[in-house]
Amino acid sequence: MHNNNNIAVEQEFVNKIDPKVQTVRDLICLENLTIPEYQRPYKWQSKNVKQLIEDVLLHKEKSAYRIGTVVIYDKSKDIYTDQEVTKKDYFHIVDGQQRLITLTLIAYSLLNEPNTKEIAEKIITGSQLSLLKVKFTSDITKNNMALNYDIIKREISHFTVDEIKFFFNKCELICITLTDISEAFQFFDSQNDRGKGLDPHDLLKAFHLREMSSLNELEKAACIKDWEEKEDRELQDLFSNYLFRVRRWSKRKQGRYLNSNNASTFKGVTLDDSLNYPYAYPLRINNVFTDEFNTHLHRKIDLNIKPYPFQIDQVIINGKRFFEMIAFYQYKVNQIKQTHNIINIKNEKGRFVKGTIDKKDLLEKLQFLEVKSEKDIVYRIFETLASYIGRNRTGDKYVRNIFDCALLYYIDKFGNKNLDKVLVKLFVWAYSLRLTSKAVQLASADNHAVVWNSVFNVIREATQPKEVYNIDLGKIEIQSTNTKKIETLFTELKYI
Repeated sequence: MHNNNNIAVEQEFVNKIDPKVQTVRDLICLENLTIPEYQRPYKWQSKNVKQLIEDVLLHKEKSAYRIGTVVIYDKSKDIYTDQEVTKKDYFHIVDGQQRLITLTLIAYSLLNEPNTKEIAEKIITGSQLSLLKVKFTSDITKNNMALNYDIIKREISHFTVDEIKFFFNKCELICITLTDISEAFQFFDSQNDRGKGLDPHDLLKAFHLREMSSLNELEKAACIKDWEEKEDRELQDLFSNYLFRVRRWSKRKQGRYLNSNNASTFKGVTLDDSLNYPYAYPLRINNVFTDEFNTHLHRKIDLNIKPYPFQIDQVIINGKRFFEMIAFYQYKVNQIKQTHNIINIKNEKGRFVKGTIDKKDLLEKLQFLEVKSEKDIVYRIFETLASYIGRNRTGDKYVRNIFDCALLYYIDKFGNKNLDKVLVKLFVWAYSLRLTSKAVQLASADNHAVVWNSVFNVIREATQPKEVYNIDLGKIEIQSTNTKKIETLFTELKYI
């Protein structure tokens, strides 16, 4: 329930919004329209482009067709900006750049195709297309624009006169222009939270960019450079299957699905705020010390740059540190995930042999855990997980995810200390679910991770590694199939 103050604040915000209906022609020819450097690359694929063109043609008999909404920040009128507007490109696209770039590419193609050029040039000229003046630096953007332009040329080559006119003059967008960058991101965040369906990591990006209002565009772009170089599926996997689950499971909360309703798991404290709560004091100390250490003159000599000392279950620091945290854990998760993709051994005929792997390759991939030999129990656990017959079943992947998350949580807190003892317990605890179940569902994996004696709860409360490797795990009875290698290792470890 909202209290009266919240309602008043929301109403004041709504009153500032003045949506205007603009045609495709008016919007893509809007003078001073640009894409700020902190925006994500252009990632629309052929299916998105074809669907947009198909939708336009499908509605061509109507008086108008509403394509979507665009949110624009008018930097020239923001009285709170700490920068003087020195260039003309001050209409910054906050939301809608994927669609606007595609519409611009369609318009440009219509202006250059022999069958459509004459009609299109009576409506606009190429020099009016604002986004063609933007200097794109991302290779992802440039590659996708080139690929999509080739597709568009084929799709629009037979546009009729009426279809060209309909595209420019009857296809419309709702344009919302705001003069406060924080409000622009707030609107973007709230609209998508109400059902436009963006991925949670996109919503979180908008939220944390909003918390970086004190930084200029180049500083923002530098902060999210690593983020933008990642594919969406990689970010989805990192957030949904690792960070979200560890943060939830460590608090004995369900971690099945990350969505817009629980994305607040990744929202925390803004250190620039005037509210100096005691719990934020250690975060402030670490924040200041990290910056001072890394900018000290001695770093030019020893080059000993240190990352912020993140902990996966800590209070999230909004803004710049959030993006640093994601890059920090992306690296750690990739180290773990690379142990899944082992190289299979080939026989004399050049065929892969099931269940056999290149041991040297796996040993190299386990160097981040300081594994020295194929005889080490840590190596043997990973070799077993990478080669047993049933490893690619959906339920087995759920169990592997539990194991990986537990490993991530432990090494994040204790490093590689006593890993030979700890890995045995993590392995036995996680895979006891697999061996004692005929089938493993996401719900059963989730429940296994949040029980009161879960290793996630143990790691959260532990102050010494021995509190993890001393947990009691009883013997089990086998119910599973295609897990012979795991059963053999369990028997050797005396848990069967």
